[in-house]
Amino acid sequence: MHEETREFILTVIRDVINLPLPDRVEDDLPLGEEGLGLESLAMIELVLQLEARFGIELPEEELDPAVVTDLGSLVATVVDRRSAPAVGSVAR
Repeated sequence: MHEETREFILTVIRDVINLPLPDRVEDDLPLGEEGLGLESLAMIELVLQLEARFGIELPEEELDPAVVTDLGSLVATVVDRRSAPAVGSVAR
């Protein structure tokens, strides 16, 4: 699930948001200007794409720039959300 999520994020950044990716993309690469170049509008687009693709909701507080600072932490946040039981779901 980790690699699928990571690849989807990089594909959206490259193909939908149209930002160039560095030759080597490590998990500690910052999301902002000094790394992947995601500004606020690009981040919103990425979140919308992730929510649509994986059927999840990513609340703004989970994407706090002080916590989600790099590619690896974003991937981990999305994977955690994908692994969490859906709100309102009932085990049968």
